[in-house]
Amino acid sequence: MSHTLPLTAGPSVSDVRALLKGAAAQLGGKTRGPDHAADRRVPRRNSYEENDLRAKPYGRLGDGTVRQGLIYKETLLDTGDALRRDLWAKYPRAEERRRKHEVSQLEAELAELLTLPRTEIPIGRPAAIRIAIAGHHAWLKHAETRLRRIDVDVLKGLLSFLTNFMTGALFPSHEAIAKAAGVHVNSVADGLKRLKHHGLIDWVRRTTRTGRQGEFGPQLEQTSNAYRLVVRRAMSKEAWRHYWQRLTIKLRRGGAAKSVEAAPVTPVPMKAPMTPLQAALASLGASVVNVTT
Repeated sequence: MSHTLPLTAGPSVSDVRALLKGAAAQLGGKTRGPDHAADRRVPRRNSYEENDLRAKPYGRLGDGTVRQGLIYKETLLDTGDALRRDLWAKYPRAEERRRKHEVSQLEAELAELLTLPRTEIPIGRPAAIRIAIAGHHAWLKHAETRLRRIDVDVLKGLLSFLTNFMTGALFPSHEAIAKAAGVHVNSVADGLKRLKHHGLIDWVRRTTRTGRQGEFGPQLEQTSNAYRLVVRRAMSKEAWRHYWQRLTIKLRRGGAAKSVEAAPVTPVPMKAPMTPLQAALASLGASVVNVTT
């Protein structure tokens, strides 16, 4: 009678890699710090260190004065609220319910047709049903991007942190925006996505140094996003026309007719994100500079 020894799972690749890194760190005179902790956020892809120029997509508003800065903020809020009303008029709730009901009926009909023998299925009917369903789904997908009232509140909360109009610096956390807007932090995340979809805002992910030099482990952690305002290429023609016309009128009333000809916001150009390897090399280079200085 033969006996077989029970198979035991060996160390995983990640475990072996961690052991090797830990041994290399000890040989280099470093102590291993915690990879994850309650106060540490793991860096995400396509993030830039906060001192990197690419982590500063914002730019001066108008001539950088308080008067013009407030005009830009007010115009953007007015545009967001007007766009919200237009979208709900274009995609009304009643029409949304009707289309969802029709989709369910068409799907039921299609399922019933597919149970019939091929010779009994009306020619072209399944294809027509699928085309109709696809059209309804496309409409409903656009309807999901409608701005809510709470999204305008989120935009107002975000803009409340914009006080330096000369630089346009804007990088509050989601928690800070939620507190300023009086909404839940989950509503902030959803609202920012819809605002970005319509070109009212955009953002860049940022990282910051942990201050744990000499420890083996991540030297960077995720921090708040940096925001820019008014992304022309993502805005609809109607939204852009509303924004530009209102801005022009307000600036002229404020005695800034010459500034109207300039771009509404002059952000730093956003370059293509670094690959993970490029980010690692950049981080290593920064560490070497800190050591040598």
